[in-house]
Amino acid sequence: MTRNRKLLLISPRATFFGRNPGHQQFKRDSREFQFFDYTWTGFATGLMIVGSLTPQHYDIRYIDENIEPVDFDADADLVALTGMTAQADRMYEIAAEFRARGVPVVAGGLHANLIPGEVAQHVDAVCVGEAEALWPQVLRDFERNELKPVYRQRGRADLTAMPRPRYELAQQRYYPSIWVETSRGCPHTCRFCAATIRYRDKLGHKSVDQVIDEVRFVRERWDNPYILFSDDNFVVDRARTRELLRRLIPLGIKWSGQSDVSFYKDPDILELMHESGCMMMLIGFESVSTETLDGIDERNWKLRSMAKYIEAVKVIQDHGIGVYGAFTLGLDTDTKDSFAATSEFVKDNYLAGIQVSCVTPFPGTPLRQDMEREGRILPDRPWSYYTVFDAVYQPKNMTPEELEEGTLSVYRSFYNREFSLRKTRHFKAIYKNLVKKQVEREAALATSGRSMV
Repeated sequence: MTRNRKLLLISPRATFFGRNPGHQQFKRDSREFQFFDYTWTGFATGLMIVGSLTPQHYDIRYIDENIEPVDFDADADLVALTGMTAQADRMYEIAAEFRARGVPVVAGGLHANLIPGEVAQHVDAVCVGEAEALWPQVLRDFERNELKPVYRQRGRADLTAMPRPRYELAQQRYYPSIWVETSRGCPHTCRFCAATIRYRDKLGHKSVDQVIDEVRFVRERWDNPYILFSDDNFVVDRARTRELLRRLIPLGIKWSGQSDVSFYKDPDILELMHESGCMMMLIGFESVSTETLDGIDERNWKLRSMAKYIEAVKVIQDHGIGVYGAFTLGLDTDTKDSFAATSEFVKDNYLAGIQVSCVTPFPGTPLRQDMEREGRILPDRPWSYYTVFDAVYQPKNMTPEELEEGTLSVYRSFYNREFSLRKTRHFKAIYKNLVKKQVEREAALATSGRSMV
């Protein structure tokens, strides 16, 4: 009887809030920041997809090295690695250990898509593209002992034809949130963003039925799961979003997602998001400076949207949906005054949470090309520093150390007891008003019903 082949799916460890001791100390001291950081922590979704594309004659084990160590002497026939740029150095170390033991290693994910030539030097095969389009071929070649050095995608994967990710592979470990993907891609091509450049040139969607099936599957296997929709831009297709939100309402879940700011203009979307259990949306504001936003994306969409930032935050949060603002500091027009301006914006508008990062020249991005041409990449910063909280290049108007300290100053200004108490009072008033509106709505419906009898 032929034994099942053994496949290890490994997500390498990384220091995700930066290597700066000041950042790490702040993280240890701030309970509120810990809550937000903890909530947005999840498993490697790409490896769950790889698991779903693997035939039943494989025994699969998922290892998250941020939770458990890798056993390099484990019984394995094939290892699949994925990771962001901050995980790349460790990914290479893991690959070297297994290859020294005669176990072939395949790498995919964001970093492998950005610089496949470098990654290919450390593994037996590198996948450039979406797993759905490449993994079946990788396995066929592996079983023939004919792995190719590079697999490149031809055409886009049809997400509506894909199986449900193997969420159960991560079920043995505790995750505060469960990532679910409903779409892939983003209409905004920001110069510093690596995620939207390499995977596909056009937005792709799963069907609403697929998404609902996945949410139900997760709800049945986790106790009270908090769903994080991993889409780069959750609310792009408004008609589809409305249908999805309506279908989510009966499931009674709590969830968060990521989007640009434009959905604030759609009252139906806002009402449905609140009714379906949306607690928070991460919105990439990037900057509060018109100079900095000018040219940050190909169509200057974010610059044109900036005038509505204050209105948008109020409208969204008045619907009971917290705004988790993302800001990228250190671009060429930023100065040391940019940190105070960012702090003022996030506090004056009572954002629910913030993510403030150092702009990072990821490989493969237009920003990286500019920095390399100008000789501004710091040579002593390996990939493990590409956490978005460590400065890895020479800013124009400050030192790298001042950039790191400036981003940390925004966190300290926002995540502290005094402001947290003010913010709590602000949101209590919003929720009190929402309850009042709901009572009035129900009373109006009851009155309308009686008058019809």
